[in-house]
Amino acid sequence: MQLGIWIDVHPDRDALRLFEQVAELGFGAVQVHFPAGCDAPLARRVYRAAARNGIEIVAVSGYANPLRPTDAPMGFTQAALADLIALLPVLDARRVVTWSGTFAPSLLEEHPENQGLAAWDTLRRAVDDLFPLLDASDAILVIEPFFAHVLDTPERIVAFCEEVGSPYVRVVLDPPNLLTPGMWQQQSELLPPLVAALAPYTSLIHLKDMRLRGAALDLPGPGEGILDYPTFLGAVVRAEISAPLVIEHVTLERAARARRFVLEHLRTVTVPAG
Repeated sequence: MQLGIWIDVHPDRDALRLFEQVAELGFGAVQVHFPAGCDAPLARRVYRAAARNGIEIVAVSGYANPLRPTDAPMGFTQAALADLIALLPVLDARRVVTWSGTFAPSLLEEHPENQGLAAWDTLRRAVDDLFPLLDASDAILVIEPFFAHVLDTPERIVAFCEEVGSPYVRVVLDPPNLLTPGMWQQQSELLPPLVAALAPYTSLIHLKDMRLRGAALDLPGPGEGILDYPTFLGAVVRAEISAPLVIEHVTLERAARARRFVLEHLRTVTVPAG
């Protein structure tokens, strides 16, 4: 399995040194996020830095909110996402990741209309509008669901993917995004069918964790919460998902620990006992 890490790339920082650090940590893959946006010169710099260090850019973050297309919750409006797709060949990358979206002003907020027909149709139109760009760049739009968004359950995710019916539209497998705190005690029952249902549509796997800080949801790096990693990764192996795994929500200073944690659990579920 290909294991990578999420990195933030800023235009005023040394991209080559950043990718050297990633390689020194033992990673051969990254998901790149551009908090301040990306233009062609920056894309070329990032491509050269990745290539020089033998690192594959397995995904690029273009997190827009298709239900509020002029918002930029993570640096990208829907129009900026379109511009980023056009830059994927420069980055030698195929996957671009975005949200399924919410009508709420905050990404973590639920909205009573998110599960309505208008939200579904708005997301569908937003995806359809990107198809010419995806085709031109030979790109895959990877939608990240969340339990407060339009695509909030495995059933709705599967239904949307089947309705779109395109190999160029896939999803991120990320259990903490789909398990509300009320479900956390049922992970052993919920995770295997969740993974099995999404396996045919999964193009990227995110590795993070989940916990509460007081009453607030917190999504730290892997091993820092209560996600049942043996059950989760065991289900991934059984489903034979070949998508890259990307560690997120950790700094490079904490990345070595997160990498060890993930690799230890992967060895447990992939090496036969005895």
